[in-house]
Amino acid sequence: MRRLELRGIVKSFGGVHALKGVDAVVEAGKTLVLLGENGAGKSTLIKTLTGAIQPDRGDIEIDGERVVLRDPLHARALGITAVYQEPMIFPHLTVLENIFAGCEIVDGMRRIRRQSMVDIARPHLQSLDLPETVLFRPMGELGLGHQQLVLIGQALVQDARVIVFDEPTSILSRAETDRLVSIIHRLRLDERAIVYITHRIEEIHRVGDHVTVLTDGRVTGNYPVSEVSEGKLLQLMMGKNRSAQAQENNLTHAAPPHDDDVVLSIRGLSHPRYFRDVDWTIPAGTVTGIYGLVGAGRSEVAMTAFGALKSSGGEIFLKGKRISPRTPAEAMALGIGYLPEDRKRQGIFAPLGVENNLTCVELARFSGFGGALDFRALLTRTQRVMARFAIKANAPTTPIATLSGGNQQKALFARWAGQNLQVLILDEPTRGIDLATKEEIHGYIRELANNGLAVVVISSDLAELMAVSQRVIVMRHGQVVDRCEGDALRAERILAAAIGAGSQSEEHAA
Repeated sequence: MRRLELRGIVKSFGGVHALKGVDAVVEAGKTLVLLGENGAGKSTLIKTLTGAIQPDRGDIEIDGERVVLRDPLHARALGITAVYQEPMIFPHLTVLENIFAGCEIVDGMRRIRRQSMVDIARPHLQSLDLPETVLFRPMGELGLGHQQLVLIGQALVQDARVIVFDEPTSILSRAETDRLVSIIHRLRLDERAIVYITHRIEEIHRVGDHVTVLTDGRVTGNYPVSEVSEGKLLQLMMGKNRSAQAQENNLTHAAPPHDDDVVLSIRGLSHPRYFRDVDWTIPAGTVTGIYGLVGAGRSEVAMTAFGALKSSGGEIFLKGKRISPRTPAEAMALGIGYLPEDRKRQGIFAPLGVENNLTCVELARFSGFGGALDFRALLTRTQRVMARFAIKANAPTTPIATLSGGNQQKALFARWAGQNLQVLILDEPTRGIDLATKEEIHGYIRELANNGLAVVVISSDLAELMAVSQRVIVMRHGQVVDRCEGDALRAERILAAAIGAGSQSEEHAA
């Protein structure tokens, strides 16, 4: 019996096409695995399934009946719920209050019937091997694995017919993962349909009956799990066009740099939460790509080098001299620039004008006697930069928040491009912008490297890294698992190392 069916789901955000006619079917008592690398459209599909966003086109059917999911509460009422990668909880409320949040049981006087809620929740928690006493503990006191179990219990209390698991094992230990797999098998016996979203190929045969592969918002493969190999799935995740383009880009990559060209060297760097024993070597005149899936620790290593996080061990060297930047200001003074991943929260000063955003890192250059700013020189500088990087705004004083995402991103890039830097770290430099602007920024990145700057590009878009990088460092679970350059710089190898497919740990000289 087809419990859930998607037909022709299309969703765009401005000029970015996130889903391009996705079809998928999951039967009652079965698990559909949705497989795809970062940016494939998995998260957008989850939000569509749970009513958080509405598709531009396409149909959703539950038990053969077409439905239009207005919002998450409506989706929950129809029997669709999700267990997310990072548990979405109210940490200061009890487990019982979290389970019934938004759907409390009340009497005629609108008083909460707590004992009735306990009686309903008790058998479901017991089926998950959780004691009744956990109901009265604050949710925030539980470990991540137990928080996830509580959310599964919440889905059972709500009598969910379709349960979506979003990268559920990325935060779990091996023992917790084994327990989750066992629970999913039990849920299937109750005729619940499971949608299991992952980028880990090794999990597919443990939990899945059918696998659908998403690449760039399209379905590129749809197979029974028993009929598809690991190699075939890797090829599908890459997409034929992207793989061919990546191989073409490899032909233009420069020769590997010499050791004496190294500008930034990270040796044995560790953080108690995000990464351990990380080595990076970043040479001058080269674009070094950093690839890894969500949670790999890429951004956190970069933020440590930029002074925004404190390491628990290891060393950082800049042109052979050991450094320990304690703040971003210290890192900037040393010649390290960092364009953050989240431009709205970490990059732009939203209420301020383009001029303020472009010149905020170089105010000292325009300060005269007593610290007074030369506003005419600042304006001239801003106009020159806006013209150089084709930043479209009505005036330098236009609030940057009113610009398009692409122009905001170009402004952030331009903020650093004119500085006297040793290293520039670009974290997701083209996320959420249109293709034309992306190509513009790729050109600027190549230009900086050609002028001798050491450039680091952290990206979830493998095709982007293959287009701009001469060498790629691959991270997984907070560790470096591969280094690729020259003939070894192949998209298939990089993706395989990032998702842990096969033995990809052989390292090449960096």
